[in-house]
This record gives sequence, C-alpha cells and structure tokens, in this order.
Amino acid sequence: MIHITDHPWLQNANKAPNVNLGETVRARLQQFSMMNKFKKKALRVIAEHLSVEEIVDIKEMFENMDINKKGQINFDELKYGLHKLGHQVADSDVKELLEAVSYC
Repeated sequence: MIHITDHPWLQNANKAPNVNLGETVRARLQQFSMMNKFKKKALRVIAEHLSVEEIVDIKEMFENMDINKKGQINFDELKYGLHKLGHQVADSDVKELLEAVSYC
C-alpha cells in the first residue's frame, strides 16, 4: 500500500516554482468563495421553510433518481429523472444544475 506522503506531487513540492497567479485570479477565487457561502446560506434558508411534506417529496424524488443507490445523483440519473417527471431539459441545463449544487 502506498502512503499519501509518497505521492509524486508531495515528493516534488519543494521543487515546484512559486508562481504568482495575479490579482485577477485571487479576486475570482474570493468571489467564488463568497458565492459558495451565499449559496449555502440561501439553500439553508429555503430548506428551513419547507414543510415536512415537501421534504418527504424531495427526498423521495432524490431516491427515485439515485438509480445506483450511492447517495449521489450523476448527470445521467438527473437527466433521466427529470425526463420521467415530464421535464425535457437540455444537457447544458442539466450540467448547470449539477454544477450549482456541487459547489454548495
């Protein structure tokens, strides 16, 4: 078994150049971080105002879409699940939905 400290990235960490990513990259990373925090808080507020019935419905919908029963929904499962619910959603929109919740 290989130990994590034996990974080449960690072994060569001292040899890696220290590259300045610039103000633009730093500003975008900060903006992304703030949006991520905002999304988490917004979802929490929304979730706190759901009724018990709505929560049960959402959980049931998720479980029906989670075909492989791994506790996560992938692109194909989400697309198929939305289709089963009668929603024809473009691939780009399905991808956007997944990305939106992945950052939360």
